[in-house]
Amino acid sequence: MACSWTFLWLLWIALVAVLLFALRGPLKISESLESVSATSYFNNLTPKFYVALTGTSSLVSGIILIFEWWYFKNNAGMEVGDEEGSDNDESLESTKTVPECKVWRNPMALFRAAEYNRFRKETNSEPLTYYDMNLSAQDHQSLFMCDEDSGRADYEIMQVAWRERESEERIHTARAALAINAECASALVLLAEEECDTVAQAENLLRRALRAIESTLNSYSNNQVASYGLNGDAVRKRDLTIQTYIKRRLAMCARKQGRLREAIKGFRDLSRDQSLSTLLSVQDNLIEACLEVQAYADVQNLLVRYDGYGAPCSYELREPRSAAMSYTSALLKVRAVAENFRCSVDSSIRRGLSSAEQTAIEALTRAMEFNPHVPPYLLELRAMIMPPEHFLKRGDSEALAYAFFHIQHWKRIDGALQLLSIVWKDFIPKVNKDKNAFSSQLESADKELLPSWHEQSMFPKSEGTLMMLLQTFVCLAICILAVLAQQFPASSGEIFRTVGTVGIQFYESSVHTVSQWAPGNIIPYLASKQVSVPEL
Repeated sequence: MACSWTFLWLLWIALVAVLLFALRGPLKISESLESVSATSYFNNLTPKFYVALTGTSSLVSGIILIFEWWYFKNNAGMEVGDEEGSDNDESLESTKTVPECKVWRNPMALFRAAEYNRFRKETNSEPLTYYDMNLSAQDHQSLFMCDEDSGRADYEIMQVAWRERESEERIHTARAALAINAECASALVLLAEEECDTVAQAENLLRRALRAIESTLNSYSNNQVASYGLNGDAVRKRDLTIQTYIKRRLAMCARKQGRLREAIKGFRDLSRDQSLSTLLSVQDNLIEACLEVQAYADVQNLLVRYDGYGAPCSYELREPRSAAMSYTSALLKVRAVAENFRCSVDSSIRRGLSSAEQTAIEALTRAMEFNPHVPPYLLELRAMIMPPEHFLKRGDSEALAYAFFHIQHWKRIDGALQLLSIVWKDFIPKVNKDKNAFSSQLESADKELLPSWHEQSMFPKSEGTLMMLLQTFVCLAICILAVLAQQFPASSGEIFRTVGTVGIQFYESSVHTVSQWAPGNIIPYLASKQVSVPEL
């Protein structure tokens, strides 16, 4: 849109230039310019004018110098380096690129049949995009398949099932794999995800799949693992991954059905295995479940363990790993001071902010700088939709993935949303050139993950530096004029009258010059020059 407006302005300027060139004769532009003598203006200028001109230019130069010093002082940390070694800095800056938009699995993803398909049937709208589902298919292939499955008919069929595009074909292929092996864990997982209409039905199939995979793991021996080839450990590793995935989904089923203690125990057991829990981001599920039971001390410990929040100086030195971590940390700090903003916000601001309130506001600001799309969903300023199965960090998809499950935790704390609203109204993102490009990449990539009918949230734009400087200069000029009028009322009044007189004369001369360039008989003149078209 910005490029199109630029081209439209250039086209308008070109059309005006062509029009002036075509009407140079009727408008008598050249004669008007020749009649105006520039020497007459310069001969009438007095030495006072040159003194005032010199003083004004010096004042403007000093103000510009002050603002340049202020700008570079506040943005010195964004520079690549000092003047020394500038050649190396230029080479590094030329190779510097915008961070890559990496897609992440949503650890809180819903069940396809029990939740996403119910939404599709009720609204006749697709909650997931093909790109999102294709990424999920690739994830399932990497988690549930390995190179040593060749020769095993049920797993070969499941390789085909995960690649199918339509859900009906995947279900049909999975049933074919179950016909060969009734205890095929991968097939049972697929049916639980995409065929069961309720969470309870999906839980029953997942328990059956868990018993099957545990039986397979218990039956392993060194000879059996070696029979798969030199990379026989890959088979056992794949089965352990399937076991972890099933346990995580079973804990999510318990969470959805209100069995919170069972869900928390399941997530805690999975979090003890760092490799697999990090791969599946089990910590996000555990944090959300602990927030539901209001175990805020456990949540704080989890933030310190997984993201470093709460550790000395870590909050200032590190960027958060996700929106869930940053906004959960902010929620804990807001909880300590939310009661002060529950009744009257104005009275809390008038009495001054305490250190705890300032810390909470700083935490909210830091979270908003990481992902500014979250507050409109938490404040219900934007319509909520079902979260995608994958998201982009710092994008609209991540904001949906967080707000969909955590909005209830913010509503539970009285005054939390009021403080969030205050900080959000005054939030001005500190966006530099690279972050602007990064936000544009995020918006483009988010379009592939979010349905087309969703109105995508855009990265908030900060106020331009030129406009801020112009406003400051106008304020300073008004202050200087007010001081001069107070100290020298007689001289100031005479100066103001002189300026007003000059302004009126300039306006009258401009109107007179324009009337000479565009005479009143131009329309009849153009009408007389029209070429008559002979009748055929």
